[in-house]
Amino acid sequence: MKIAICDDEAIFRKELKKHIDNYAKAKHLDIICDDFSNGHQLISSKNSYDVIFMDHQMDDITGLETAKKLRENNNNTDIIFLTSYPHIVFDTFSVNTFRFLVKPIDDEKLFEALDELRKSKEDEKYLIIKIDEVTKTIPTSDIIYVEASDKYCYIRTVDDNYLYKKTLSDLEKQLPEDSFFRCHRTYLVNMKHVISHTSNSVTFSNNEKAVISKTRLSAFKKSFVDYIKQHNT
Repeated sequence: MKIAICDDEAIFRKELKKHIDNYAKAKHLDIICDDFSNGHQLISSKNSYDVIFMDHQMDDITGLETAKKLRENNNNTDIIFLTSYPHIVFDTFSVNTFRFLVKPIDDEKLFEALDELRKSKEDEKYLIIKIDEVTKTIPTSDIIYVEASDKYCYIRTVDDNYLYKKTLSDLEKQLPEDSFFRCHRTYLVNMKHVISHTSNSVTFSNNEKAVISKTRLSAFKKSFVDYIKQHNT
């Protein structure tokens, strides 16, 4: 398991490494842990990580700004934000945060977060479809939304757009119910990528929008809140 720590406080980076070492020993894991003193160093790194522990409040470039730059570069590594201010959880939705931890970090909370991270990777679901005679395997977590187009539909992912020659209803049956919601007859959205909504539209992590029908607004709100509670406790 490869972990990055991005925090401008050397003492905290050292302390967090001790907590991660405790986790590695308790779970009998080999963990490689790199640390970065600012967001620019992390953005410039060529290494890939299973998870990034990101300090929310850093000088020069904040953790949130760093995360946005990573997402712009198609870096979809899971991010766990570190903060002394619990209310920032709402700001972190825009960069698909996996979780956030309040400083000072304790073993129990850290262990719980890393256990959940490992489980999510083990439970990753895939959509297997044929596009122009080529079979594609798409992680369902990478799907932002699906839009109906006559008898076909478009699958919008974090890095591509696919025309799938089946109906939206056919595709809906293949996607996990706890993550996807039919907010309109023409839109199926992935709650993971929803950063905000109004009474008639949804905004996604890539700044695109989808329509919410009036008849489905109440159910959408409940589903959205349930998803947030489940994934950002």
